Amino acid sequence: MPQPPFNRRDFLKANAVLGLGSTVFSGFIGEDPQVSRESQEIFSDGNAAEGRLYFDGFTRIGPRKYKHPAEKWKLDDLLKDMDQCSISAALVAYTQSVNYDLMYSNLELSRMIKPFPHLFPIWNVMPHQTGEFPEPAGLGKLMAEHHVRAISIHPKTNAWDWKARHCTPLFAHLSKNKILTITTASELGAWEDVAEFLDRYPTLPLLITGAFWNEQRYLLPLVQQCKNLHISFDNFQINEGLEYLHRIGCVDQLIFASNSPAMAAGAHRTYIDYSAIPEPDRAKIAGGNLMRLLKISSKPALRENKNEDILMQAARAGSPLPVPVIDMHMHMLHEGLNGGGWTYRMENGGPKGIFATAKRLGYRGGGIMSWNGVVSQNAVAGNPCTAEALDVAPKGYWGLATFDPSHYSQEELRAMIAEVYADKRFIGMKPYQFYGFEYHDPVYDVWWEYGNQNRFYGLIHNSRSDLLEVETLAKKYPDVRWIIAHAGGSYKMADMAIAAMKKYPNVFAEITLTPVPLGVIEYLVAGAGENRILYGSDLPMRDPRQQLGWLVFSTLPLEVKKKVLAENAMHVIKPCLDRLPEHNRPSLTSK
Repeated sequence: MPQPPFNRRDFLKANAVLGLGSTVFSGFIGEDPQVSRESQEIFSDGNAAEGRLYFDGFTRIGPRKYKHPAEKWKLDDLLKDMDQCSISAALVAYTQSVNYDLMYSNLELSRMIKPFPHLFPIWNVMPHQTGEFPEPAGLGKLMAEHHVRAISIHPKTNAWDWKARHCTPLFAHLSKNKILTITTASELGAWEDVAEFLDRYPTLPLLITGAFWNEQRYLLPLVQQCKNLHISFDNFQINEGLEYLHRIGCVDQLIFASNSPAMAAGAHRTYIDYSAIPEPDRAKIAGGNLMRLLKISSKPALRENKNEDILMQAARAGSPLPVPVIDMHMHMLHEGLNGGGWTYRMENGGPKGIFATAKRLGYRGGGIMSWNGVVSQNAVAGNPCTAEALDVAPKGYWGLATFDPSHYSQEELRAMIAEVYADKRFIGMKPYQFYGFEYHDPVYDVWWEYGNQNRFYGLIHNSRSDLLEVETLAKKYPDVRWIIAHAGGSYKMADMAIAAMKKYPNVFAEITLTPVPLGVIEYLVAGAGENRILYGSDLPMRDPRQQLGWLVFSTLPLEVKKKVLAENAMHVIKPCLDRLPEHNRPSLTSK
């Protein structure tokens, strides 16, 4: 049956709610049917996930600048995401507590979430000396009155100097009462300023959110040195991060925090669900550490989604998915390496670590490309690295080759292309923006012509702010399937990808990127159809578990999820299957 034409206005209208906090007046107040039973302490694996309580350490609602019309921002969006992902409780921040009068907006937040006993406010605070905010004693009384257990600080955005002498009373009060204080590294300045803050206030528990995976060399030493530092993994999607931090004794400092509804909570809970650490420590990260910091003695009721599909059930249990998974965006380091140069650290990023994780998640295969040949600009060394990974790969994995027209002549490229693709395990083409040429530049023609003749596919990380490269190549080389990498990274990117896919049947979109925006995968499917969207993870630059959970906990029907996870990938590589050796062909049939 043909898909109806996509209309963004209709999509938004169909998915709209009345407004921020509209659920307060919608008649749903009272007993929640998703509340299943009081949580219990679970000290063994087995069915432990069924009793593991997830308490989200940072969510944020409210309007924000430069927002795409489809981005999620309402209280209703947060509540729906929590119910979808079986999140039992959450700390909630409010954008207006930063963007408008702090205390006025703090009180507004408390009023909005009061009907929901599983939601706890995060108040934004600042020094009182300018007459805009209560002095510490008064603040303490208001916090007690409104049951506020955590605060945030935004010195940079709200223009105050946390190092100034006049701030001492505020931080003395927070330290004395051990109030969980939430901020980002950039709000305090640089990472050296974070270290200074932790030294000045050693009894104040600090939660840093928003750190990125490429800041590991700053953050990992700091979390080992300062036990009052706590970290979340919303953007800090580091490969085997929980396992590494558990191994070095930092498990009590790790907090599940999703930044929902801007980000998808399911992505971040999946990181914990599949972690290879003992269940008691998984339970600490999921909610136990946060409840200790908030001094919550009576646990929130355990909330479970009774309408979850078999993929969500498997992910929550930490079991391999019961349907095939094919990853269309996989990098590889040499065996034994943890570093990729530049700002990149990738724990256990060689074949042994990657294939072990892939097995744990239920992978049936995927496309492998090097890291050194792509990002490190050593294409000649990168293709052998990929081949070495394929030598030890389980069944179902194939290679993408890389060639660099900025370092080699056209004659050299032609010879390299023929030599690398003589290995029948290579069926993909992976250029990169660091080579310095836009992909429709004639210097690439020798590669694209070879790929078109052999019906290869290309994975394109756009080097421009638009998708002109993809559209030009799709028209000129119709026998190549062109995949837009990172198409789910933002709604703006999704719009461009949808437009390109509407024009050209040989264009596809792969989802992966750190922001994991809530609802964007559904948006891509609605716009381009369920047969054009592909799963990819970009491992081991990012851990694949967040990327997988983003899709698994989406609201797509199960049959559509199965297409995105693997079936659509098989369509992309179908013209190359006869070329691939039997061992390198993935299968959708039962193992």
